[in-house]
Amino acid sequence: MLRLFNGLFSTPEPLPFDVIPQEVELKRWSSSQWTEYQAWLFHHAFISLHDWHQLRKEAVQSVHKPFFSLITPVYNTPLKLLFECIYSVQTQAYPHWELCLVDDGSSHTATLALLEAMALDDARLRVLHLEHNQGICGATNAGIAMAQGDYVGFLDHDDRLAPNALFAMAQQICQQPDVQVLYSDRDLLSPKNLRFMHLFKPGWSPETLLSGNYLFHLLVYRRDLLMQLEGVRSDFEGSQDYDLILRAADRPLQVAHIPQVLYQWRQHENSVALEHNSKAYAYEAGIRALQETLQRRDLQGEVSENPHLWRGNYRVKLRDPERPVQILRWSSTEHCQADIAQAQLHPDQDIVILGEDVQAMDEDSVMELSRWLQIEGVGLATGKLLHGEHLVHAGLVQRPSGEPLALYAGHHESNPGYMAVTASVRNVSSVHPACCVIRHSLWQQLGGLNPDYQGPHALLDFSLRALQAGFRVVYTPFARFQTAAPHSHWLEADQQRFAATWKEWLAKGDPYYNPWLSLKANDMGLALEE
Repeated sequence: MLRLFNGLFSTPEPLPFDVIPQEVELKRWSSSQWTEYQAWLFHHAFISLHDWHQLRKEAVQSVHKPFFSLITPVYNTPLKLLFECIYSVQTQAYPHWELCLVDDGSSHTATLALLEAMALDDARLRVLHLEHNQGICGATNAGIAMAQGDYVGFLDHDDRLAPNALFAMAQQICQQPDVQVLYSDRDLLSPKNLRFMHLFKPGWSPETLLSGNYLFHLLVYRRDLLMQLEGVRSDFEGSQDYDLILRAADRPLQVAHIPQVLYQWRQHENSVALEHNSKAYAYEAGIRALQETLQRRDLQGEVSENPHLWRGNYRVKLRDPERPVQILRWSSTEHCQADIAQAQLHPDQDIVILGEDVQAMDEDSVMELSRWLQIEGVGLATGKLLHGEHLVHAGLVQRPSGEPLALYAGHHESNPGYMAVTASVRNVSSVHPACCVIRHSLWQQLGGLNPDYQGPHALLDFSLRALQAGFRVVYTPFARFQTAAPHSHWLEADQQRFAATWKEWLAKGDPYYNPWLSLKANDMGLALEE
């Protein structure tokens, strides 16, 4: 009855429910209002009828078949939107799922009729009617309680899944059986039902998460983990999903990022996706969730909304560290290795390295770098480097050539960039050699810098060795430094050595940069022709 036609959803036969809207515009599900993104969708996210059948065949024949429960609270949802939501699940290429539809006391008879009609036709749709409206948290927990799946995902009542969404999740689980949390990329649906504003996310980034919920949808948890976390908490209504992943991140987690656009988040009037001030209580709940997270992790600090960004972005300012720091400087880019090797390092002090001409822009910048070393697992931190009012460094991306890409270099400092990368604390793969701090114990553990490098690539190499040893690197825009040099200078011989040494790692792609984003332009545009 429900069919795929030419890779796009259609309804070639009349649907058996007279409550279904006459025009569901399914033919536009792969259409974008952005020309460039439309081209990307066509080349990288288009599922033909043949593709769909191949995925279904592979799923049916697979030895391992993880079962998914999708939780969808429903409250007086417009028919067209609710139908599209449910239909996007029914047309999944992966067949092993259930959709737990929790009616949260809806009063619209049309909404109730649609739920009844669709559930009657498809046993995989399980409908629970709550006697009274309990809010999103109560309805979500009711859905979790009725879930029977190995993994539980969350789908808002007016959003949509890509037809290969659950297949991609199942495939990742089969490759990584111990995975506990999975998330994918997503885009937005405009009020005209057109796709735009893609969100191509980085890999698992615990400190980025402290700046805001970059995971969003699609987010899937192993059910036993959800049971241990006891679901979502009503005290954090509006940011309950943020509080949930923060609590999950308190423990060592096996997390997988699937770099595919598997979720379409709808904009409509009064939606947080469209109007950021429509639910101010949600952002206040986000602040409380972060404050409690610091307390649970025995960290002291202040949490506020990031004043340079739109709502939902936060700044965590940790207390000043008790450990002092020792500041070292490169005397020149050609002999930086020798400079550091000759320095007398103090075991009770962490190491701050600054370029020869680099100056902190305020008294707090060096302190801000070292604050992040108080978090267990963070071994290095790096700051924002400016030439006048323009960016030199707001986070490096490692490329196979060995020459790193400096995101938004040359742009005005006021430009927050894609996903607010220039203005948010986040995880990166390496420090910038001209402004960074290194945990002294990590320096000792790794034996300092590799003497094969003569220039600043020595610190890129050190950063990647730190990642291999299980440490993380943090970029903070609140540690601001000035330099007289408008560009970073990299030695050719070191670049070649670095590319050869880390060839296999570099070929996999920087884990803190999405593979669909450009490695040529520094403005994080789509990598259409690369």
